Amino acid sequence: MSWKAIATLIVVVLLVAAGAGFVRDSRIDTDFPSVRAKSDEAAVRQLLGNPATIQGSCAAYDTFVMPGCDHVFIYRSIFYPLRSKYWLVFFDKNQQVTATSGQMEP
Repeated sequence: MSWKAIATLIVVVLLVAAGAGFVRDSRIDTDFPSVRAKSDEAAVRQLLGNPATIQGSCAAYDTFVMPGCDHVFIYRSIFYPLRSKYWLVFFDKNQQVTATSGQMEP
């Protein structure tokens, strides 16, 4: 295989990966406002997919919510190193949504 074919293959793979990441971030951005208070974890996972991180502390990215918060789902942009965007979904001990927040980290 020549170096041009290898370079072309690498470019195609990178473009496909970037396209898939863009589609995922767009889907979360579009579906995020549909997350409603009192929704359970299963409904949020079905709507947004699995979170990048589940944090036990509800103080994620300098966002603080009411005392009844038990944990937070953190959805991070696929382009995290280039675009520090996060979508946060806060849950109480009954695994029901108490709040949401979209964040752009400085």
